[in-house]
Amino acid sequence: MKYLFIGSQSEQRFELLLSLTRINSDDVVAALYDHLVKGATESSAAIINGISMSNFNRALKKLNDVAETVERIKEIDLRTR
Repeated sequence: MKYLFIGSQSEQRFELLLSLTRINSDDVVAALYDHLVKGATESSAAIINGISMSNFNRALKKLNDVAETVERIKEIDLRTR
């Protein structure tokens, strides 16, 4: 399931999600930020930051997987209250 959408993340949430990954390339991080926080299209974010679409998609999938885990934890927390 897709949890991350174009322009859907605050800067703070983006940074926290990113901190749960091993994504550390400045160009990849900048492309993800441009897409998820600023609202650039996937292809524009990749081109502007000089990365390949395959690298962008790989990183976006990793970040989406982390977001999924966070959402699943939140669901568990809500059920146990």
